[in-house]
Amino acid sequence: MLLQNCLLGDRHVDIRVLGGRYDTIVDAAAPLTPLPGEEVLYGGMVTPPFAEPHTHLDVVLLGRRVANRSGTLSEGIAAWASLRDGLTREDVQQRARTVLSWYVGWGTLRVRTHVDTGNLTAVAAMIELREALKTAEAPAELQVVAFPQEGILRSRGARERWEEAVAMGCDAVGAIPHFERTAEEGWASVRLAFELAAKRGLAVDLHCDETDDPGSRNLEVVCAEAIDRGYGELVVAGHCTALHSYPNPYAAKVIDLVAASGVQVVTNPLDNAVLQGRYDSYPRRRGLTRVDELWAAGASVGIGHDSVVDPFYRLGTANLLDAAYVLIHLGHLTGEDEMFRVFRALHHDNHRPWGGPPPIAIGSPATFLWHPVPDPIEAIRLRRRPRVFVDGTEVLAAGP
Repeated sequence: MLLQNCLLGDRHVDIRVLGGRYDTIVDAAAPLTPLPGEEVLYGGMVTPPFAEPHTHLDVVLLGRRVANRSGTLSEGIAAWASLRDGLTREDVQQRARTVLSWYVGWGTLRVRTHVDTGNLTAVAAMIELREALKTAEAPAELQVVAFPQEGILRSRGARERWEEAVAMGCDAVGAIPHFERTAEEGWASVRLAFELAAKRGLAVDLHCDETDDPGSRNLEVVCAEAIDRGYGELVVAGHCTALHSYPNPYAAKVIDLVAASGVQVVTNPLDNAVLQGRYDSYPRRRGLTRVDELWAAGASVGIGHDSVVDPFYRLGTANLLDAAYVLIHLGHLTGEDEMFRVFRALHHDNHRPWGGPPPIAIGSPATFLWHPVPDPIEAIRLRRRPRVFVDGTEVLAAGP
């Protein structure tokens, strides 16, 4: 295959792929000549594949089975709880495989899923699926987070199930401190998560301050633990929507802590655009975390799709470009550089749980996306399906 005059980063290049690897990469001003029988793609844009840092594959497609009449987070949790105990291994894996095929079709080849530790059958099913994807040479790569949806300390037996789920072979330890009974128990749950992760040699990935309450103060505890333990590069704090509502002086302090700690914040614009602000009349808060200020402080920000047709968010197609599109609008990130940076997060910052994106470099496996648009802004504006290549072979799209 020969890619001619395609945008790679900030320059136009020609790229030749031979034997499933990048063979030649040259400036498009000195173009390569097509070889006999070589497929040629002209123009467009080439990037590493996208990565999904925050989703819930155990819950996907269940929004079709039980209605969330109010559309609220609290009813979503209740609806999920009503279904959770009846899930089977086969059902969990079938739904997850369906949505993973959608992700792959939209160019996402790495997925980190949270799995509710309230159902150890679902945890086991997702770990088994992760291993099956490795041996089947499937294009999707999976990580599993042990996520206690209803807290670690608020109910009897929850901590034991959470610890058992981690021991089953999860990649990261989760928690949901703002959902614990008291602020003190929330902070204790953060420390328990770090202790368990350090004991097991795992990463930490928390649902953190997913609320409009400006008194929800867990993110600073996460950052302090990360700094004290030297653990920052292994820590993700998801949502962090209370940061939107903090008084500005306190927000500035916490943002500086995030940057100093190395903790990555993952914003989930699709869910939080509709789940936050539910206690407001008018004006209604957008509820997204402060992406622009986190960037300005030098913090790392990822962008997750979060829910896909589940009781929390009945919409969703597993297309990360949709999440980027909503973030740009609600985050007031319509400056040219800001839109470029949002797009870059999908194929760069989102790969941090895997140590960075697959390189586009001579000799490396040719795993990439070819976007039929001239630049990142057009990619987000049009949200067209990219062509997906793994080791030089095209993966056909599936799903919506």
